[in-house]
Amino acid sequence: MNLKPLLFILLPATLSAHAQHGVHEHGFGQLNLVLSQQQLVLELHSPAADIVGFEHNPATGEEQAAYDQALQKAQHAAALFTLPASAGCELQQTRHIEQEDHEHGEHQHEEHDHEHGHTDIQLHYSWQCSQPDALNALDASGLFEQFPSFHRIELQGIVPAGQIAATLTAQQPGASW
Repeated sequence: MNLKPLLFILLPATLSAHAQHGVHEHGFGQLNLVLSQQQLVLELHSPAADIVGFEHNPATGEEQAAYDQALQKAQHAAALFTLPASAGCELQQTRHIEQEDHEHGEHQHEEHDHEHGHTDIQLHYSWQCSQPDALNALDASGLFEQFPSFHRIELQGIVPAGQIAATLTAQQPGASW
């Protein structure tokens, strides 16, 4: 089954709900999950500061190198997410899908660069699972280890049994369904 139609319904709606509040909160990420037949798709939406350490476009060679290194680390799904081995999931694709500047508005964080807008990053991960019925949990402890500025990740998704939602933290990085 092709998940693109479902993703175009689920992901924009969930991301729009987050964005319409005008919230750009450091330490907060949104993780959307869709499991359909043998395909698992995750999409992580985060302020750039939590992934790359700053929000503006890289201005120096050093910043560009740091930016590239952070994105490369963020795209290494196996270091960020653990799935049940019995599900037989193989990573098919990881990509950086979007980066956008936001105008200053109401922002819920203590520090920000007043000379630049705020950049958000979206990362897309896709797995093919040979035993999708065994895919009943997700552990994001690696995400919190690799990017310690995250305080919480709001997980929401659609699985064959229905909808799921959980708040993930470094102390409680897993969800099951």
